[in-house]
Amino acid sequence: LLRRASKRHSKMSEGNAAKILAAIKGQIDTFYEMSGGTLDATTFLFSEMAEQPVPFPTVMELLGIPEEQAKREGPGVKATKEQFVNAVTQAIDEEDTVEQYQKVFESRINRMQHAKSVKADLSGPIQTFHSKSGGELAKVEKFFADLQPGESKGQPMPPGLISALLRVPPTSKTCTFEQLLDCIERNLDPNDTAAKILEVLSEQKV
Repeated sequence: LLRRASKRHSKMSEGNAAKILAAIKGQIDTFYEMSGGTLDATTFLFSEMAEQPVPFPTVMELLGIPEEQAKREGPGVKATKEQFVNAVTQAIDEEDTVEQYQKVFESRINRMQHAKSVKADLSGPIQTFHSKSGGELAKVEKFFADLQPGESKGQPMPPGLISALLRVPPTSKTCTFEQLLDCIERNLDPNDTAAKILEVLSEQKV
């Protein structure tokens, strides 16, 4: 997986890629439809394929996204369906199996489905929180800190992290409701539930 992503494929690996792509076409379609081709979702997918973090620049190279486009569109940059399929094709090695790719795509699709479900349940309460707090980053940061597990709960976040998570300029003091809700969706773990998050949300003083 991804071993020869930046190299030209042999005829054997091209044949294997065609076989795997045909077998997972439905999953590719579902993943792309759900993710919209975002760089975030694609990077998470490729990192799970490689079983290690894959840097954004590597993913952009696989997708054929020029640096100028990435700078212009920022973190929300998206790949076309053709770019996405081509990138997956490049990532397939000759010894890879259909089962490997089915497992990775199923994992990411399930995770996105879970995140979208939790996001829907949180939308109203988060909108109320945002309205009452004015979207102040200090209050959002307190909420996020209280969501941390174990001994990390309530601990201050590193400087600048809240802005990076919300994707707002470092000088911003507030975020929009959409930025807040999208941030929560991006960072949900499979074991996160709306009930857990709402419990912490109810403890916030805004």
